[in-house]
Amino acid sequence: MSPKKRKRNKPDPPAAQPETTDRADTATETAPADTTAKSPRPSREPVRVPDPPDRRITALWVGLALTWALGTPLALANLLFTFMDLQEAAMAAEQDPAAGELTTVPGDHLASLGTALIWVLILALAVPLIAAILAAFLRRKIAFIGFTVALAATALPLFLLMPPAELFEALRTHFTGP
Repeated sequence: MSPKKRKRNKPDPPAAQPETTDRADTATETAPADTTAKSPRPSREPVRVPDPPDRRITALWVGLALTWALGTPLALANLLFTFMDLQEAAMAAEQDPAAGELTTVPGDHLASLGTALIWVLILALAVPLIAAILAAFLRRKIAFIGFTVALAATALPLFLLMPPAELFEALRTHFTGP
């Protein structure tokens, strides 16, 4: 065998221990580590790499978030413009001298206002509520927190502007008539 291989296979000599005169100190010391053991080898067990999240689930969260984030302002703008049209129709009905008496606002304006309100409720409240329930069911913690915050961010101002009792009354009137 070559001299290099002989040196490599020989264990390292143990480190010199200092001599102490007190036997009580040596009794409490732990045994020195095994110096004859070979250097630690890297583990040959395969490392488990977690699978990336399913792209369909990610696409679902992105789609629901975009529906909420883009649909809510658009539905609010639609509600605002519909209400402005209703006001304009009401002012035109009041100023019509040919009618002789006070006329009411046409029913198609009220129906379109009710439809715009339903779109606001669907996009501002129903989408984040359904997404939060779905995230809780699928055990997606971050998505659940995000959609719950989105629901609170839209429901709180909406319910401050129009209390739930008035909102329910408006929906009942839209579906059943005045």
